[in-house]
This record gives sequence, C-alpha cells and structure tokens, in this order.
Amino acid sequence: QANGRRFYTLEDLTDIRAALNIHVGKAADEDAVIIANSNFKGGVGKSTITKHFADYLGLRGYKVLVVDCDPQASTTTMFDIKPETLMDTEQTLGDYLSPRSTFEDLRLAIYDTAWPTIKIIPSSLGLQDAEWDLTATLQEGGQAVRESLQRLRIGLSGLSKEFDVIILDPPPAMGFLGLNVMAAATGLLIPVPARQLDYLSTIHFMDTVADNIEILEKNGTPVDYGFIRIVCSAFSPGKPGEADMWKMMQATYANSLLTQPILASEEIKNATQAFRSIYESKPSASHATYQRCRTNLDEVFGEVVQLIRQQWPSTSMAGRSASIAA
Repeated sequence: QANGRRFYTLEDLTDIRAALNIHVGKAADEDAVIIANSNFKGGVGKSTITKHFADYLGLRGYKVLVVDCDPQASTTTMFDIKPETLMDTEQTLGDYLSPRSTFEDLRLAIYDTAWPTIKIIPSSLGLQDAEWDLTATLQEGGQAVRESLQRLRIGLSGLSKEFDVIILDPPPAMGFLGLNVMAAATGLLIPVPARQLDYLSTIHFMDTVADNIEILEKNGTPVDYGFIRIVCSAFSPGKPGEADMWKMMQATYANSLLTQPILASEEIKNATQAFRSIYESKPSASHATYQRCRTNLDEVFGEVVQLIRQQWPSTSMAGRSASIAA
C-alpha cells in the first residue's frame, strides 16, 4: 500500500502457514470436535456466538463446518445464504434427516462461504418438516426411533476427517432435531446471559439435557462429551444485578464456566445487524472500542480452543506426554 502497510488475504495466510509448515488443526487420522452451541431459551446469543466462533477459528486456519439445525436459519443468513433459495433443491439437511427422503449423502448439502476455511450446511424451510417426520417414527418404535436419533451423527461421521471443528447450531427446543444434535455432538457450549431469568432457565435446560442423555442411551445412542462449558454472553458489568449474577454463576457452575464472559458491545450488535461478525467488519465506533471487543472475544474463544485441542491425541497434553514417554 502507499502508506507502507501490508495487507494479507486469508488465502495468503493459508499459503504462509503451509510454507512455514505451521499446522494448527488435528492430525489427518483424527476426528473433528463437534460442538453444539446449545440452549433452548431465545435471545441468549446462540447464533451470534456460532458465527463469531466459526470466523475466529477460520481466521486462524482451522477447517470449520457450520451446521445450522435451526429452522429459523439465523446462522445461515449470517453466512449470506438465503433459506428460500434452497426450496427447489432436494439435497438439504432437512432432506437428509427426514426418514421419508432418499437423500443419503450429507456432503452434497455443504455450501461454500466467503471464508475459504469455513463451509456450511445451511438450514432450509423444510427443516421443520423433517422434525415432524422424525417424530412420526415414535409410532414405529425400536429400530426406527434409534435410526432417527442417529441420523445427524451418522452423516457427520463421514465428514469428520475433513474438518477440524464442526459447530452445530441447534433449534431452541428439545425435539427430535435437538436430540439429533445432542447425539452428534462431542462437546457442549452453553451461552447464558447474566440475567436471573436466563440463569433459572439454564438450570432447567441442564436438567433436560441430563434427561435426554438418558433417553438417547435407552434408545441405543450413548453420548460421551469431551467437555461441557457455559459461557456468559452479552455481559454488562455496569448494569444493575449483572455483576452479582456473574458472581453467582461463578459459584454455581465453577469449573464448568469459561473464566471470561463475552462483554456486551455495540460492535457486536452493529456487525450482527449487518449479518457479519466483527472479524469481517470495520469498527463502527472508535478503533479502541473495536479492539476491546475483539480482544475479549479472542480470550473467550481461546479458552474453547484449548478444550478442543485436548480432544486430539496429537495436540493434547496427555498425547504429548505419551509421545515423550515413547
């Protein structure tokens, strides 16, 4: 540039990492970590966190697949895909999940995004129909129910070697779509604002998660989460009651709570309204405000990345110790 500053595209960064033999993700023979960004209360920032976390990972060179399992399709829209444009295709997530459909190759439902390191399986208007079709298997019982609960898990197992991280954005309800997400996930991230109603709702949500794990296990679909973490979202320490609620969350959730909350920010709000993350938008206020917001998100997501890397033998502390001992 004329001012002497250099700018690099994400493709440039990918080439630089390859030239320097910098590999940030898993080993080729390892499986992706599948994270469900779950909470069935609306307004907790689920889709916003999904978008920002995917962009954070993609910027750092991780291969990411986002799977939008919510019929509201907020995450799909934030990745510049309009759900109504998928009406004429029969290769969608809804078609794959529906027991009535003959669509069997989930890979064909993957779409490119503006990020070369991020792919997406978008939501579509037919996803709600898939929920009804899955629920209808209750009448058949036995094997039919078991297969309906494992549809997403089976589909993602065929893609797991191709990505480092798969992020699931589930619906805000625990029907058959929600159970499919729980069955497919290997880790849970639960966003909770520091507000009393959200706090109480999350306690109920965690009880429901425990109940549904039992349902899955009784139907031959055991789950084994590498981690479950709660993230305090949209935290405003200056608002009445939120600082006290944050302390209560720390006391209640202890080691299951990420140490850093996501701070409420106009930067996130403005970027989301433009269907962007702050990782792909310019500052809407001062550069210092933007940088504070981005630093905060980097710290929060950095904690999650450490949890992710502990799931891969090639990058975990246990794996390194075993390698050194050998």
